[in-house]
Amino acid sequence: MIKNSILVVVFLITTNSFAQFYKTYDWKETPEIHQLSKEEQKEPSVGILKKHVVEYAKSMFGDLLKVYETDHTITRVNNDKGIAKHNTVYIPMYEVINVLDIKARTINAEGKVTVLNKDNIKEVKNVDEYGDFKIFAIEGVEKNSEIEVLYTVEKEYDMHGQQNIQGEYPIREAQFLFITGDANAQIKAYRTESKFESVTINNTIGKLLTIKNIPAMVEEEYSTPDANKIAVAYQCFPKEQNITQEMFWSNVVNNVGPQFFPEEPITVVTDDLPNVTSGKTNLSVFEKANLLDDYIKTNFTIVKNNNAELSDVNYILKNKSASTFGILKAYAQYLKALDIKYEIVITANRYLKKFDPDFFNPNQLQEFLIYLPTEEKYIATDRLEYRVGEAPFNILGNYGLYITDSLEYYFSKIVQTDPNFSSINRVMDITFDEELQSATLKQSQEYTGHWSATSRAILNFYPEQSIKEYEDYLTGSGIEDKVVESYEALNTELLQLEYNKPFKTSSTITSESLLEEVGDSYLFQIGKVIGTQSELYQETKRVNPIEMQYPNQYDYTITIHIPKGYTAEGLEELNIDKSYKSVKGNKLCKFESSYKVEGNKVIITIQEFYKSNEYDLNRYEEFREVINAASDFNKTAILLKAIE
Repeated sequence: MIKNSILVVVFLITTNSFAQFYKTYDWKETPEIHQLSKEEQKEPSVGILKKHVVEYAKSMFGDLLKVYETDHTITRVNNDKGIAKHNTVYIPMYEVINVLDIKARTINAEGKVTVLNKDNIKEVKNVDEYGDFKIFAIEGVEKNSEIEVLYTVEKEYDMHGQQNIQGEYPIREAQFLFITGDANAQIKAYRTESKFESVTINNTIGKLLTIKNIPAMVEEEYSTPDANKIAVAYQCFPKEQNITQEMFWSNVVNNVGPQFFPEEPITVVTDDLPNVTSGKTNLSVFEKANLLDDYIKTNFTIVKNNNAELSDVNYILKNKSASTFGILKAYAQYLKALDIKYEIVITANRYLKKFDPDFFNPNQLQEFLIYLPTEEKYIATDRLEYRVGEAPFNILGNYGLYITDSLEYYFSKIVQTDPNFSSINRVMDITFDEELQSATLKQSQEYTGHWSATSRAILNFYPEQSIKEYEDYLTGSGIEDKVVESYEALNTELLQLEYNKPFKTSSTITSESLLEEVGDSYLFQIGKVIGTQSELYQETKRVNPIEMQYPNQYDYTITIHIPKGYTAEGLEELNIDKSYKSVKGNKLCKFESSYKVEGNKVIITIQEFYKSNEYDLNRYEEFREVINAASDFNKTAILLKAIE
């Protein structure tokens, strides 16, 4: 009897020492409606509490780590929009072993509480290709009610993890609790000044991050809102393992690198080289690489699934079919056979995640490039619209992991080496019919860089209706009544052996809406000929840092032939000069327009450029003055006044 009592006591001590946080954590027994400020009442919804807990705990009968995640939210919904956003709850099942508890309730403005009927919880498979989810609708949701959800899941052990803290609605208080006990752990918060504090939870060591009054993350032009959210990334592994960041990166390099640097090319590849080069000799490195890029993108197919064969180099070369990972092996074989030096780059889409070289997170290893160091150019292996050149715009500006053929590695920001890579050059000649009922616009345009890649992609891959819509854009966007008299596009082929060869168009259009009769004179809407322009006239405070798609430049020359018997007035409105300068006085972006009169001609020149794709948020007003200057020009008009 005494032995049994001792065993019970020992068992209780053991189980208590392994008690997980979720077993003692609960919501308040009686919920209550929170008071909102006047500003909060204007929002569709407000997060009263957003708490996420990640706990690494030892198994009761061993040293293996288990992972428990608890999520607790209280959300106020003020109107139908808020209700629509929050009245269905999705719980991701990725890596989930067990759902330990799910509960939810609502409290309306009168204090009535409605509790979730757990029989209404459903499991759905592969929701929009995001994986499996537990899903349930919140019952009893009305305007000005609060939704409270609390659930805990046990997940497969993963030493890495991440969590977004910020959402698309304001949050009064967010907490991230990281409980790791005596395991080796590291955690990092992004885009917040708040710091983690050490805490003890149930005699277990943890770290707590508390952030108050988080603004809603909003969609803004020239921004990457998804990647800009406040977030945390973490690592946790058994205490006997002491893994550094360098060891994590080295492990990636040593596992991935050897697959992309063959000692010798496979025979089938060397035999295929005449097909790659089309029998041409004395080719430069750029020409060989460009021909190879075109050859693979023309003859190989990328299949987006996890079939192991699609990563096997022999299968790939035989069937000319590969995964996004496997296609790199095909490129590597041919680059080796062509004796072209290259490096492999692993990075992330900057619109989704900012790559951090200082903290290893496998979730940021999303995109692959091939870098040609002698040319300072990139091959975007899974982007059919690109040939050898600068990095794609969704990667430009992010950091990347560069792996060399000696399996050494380094980190570098992926920058544009050619400052003039992307440009639009437009020459326009404008005349009027004798009755001044319509204007005729003849224009020639040259597009380079990302502009030309986009144009060629649309003309080569898109359906006919999309091509027609793009041709409408190329012949004068924003001129609703235009009649296209002629249109021609040149250099439309994806393969251009000449570096950054421009995509060209020439067109003639007529329009009556550009002219408005004013007595015996006419108002000519000159600004509309440059097309619809972006504008930043928002009254709310800017949230996101400023990021352009890519550095680019516009050069326009517009010649207006003034009809006989008329003179042009209001020309001074065409003079606009707005710029954003560096601390050294160099113009980093600008919009500048001016005019000169030569006989019966008014010649307008416009130059607009953005030398960087990143600008200081603290100087947002200067930046938007440049953007809005182009929009202001779009609204200008001159008077064709009859000479008395």
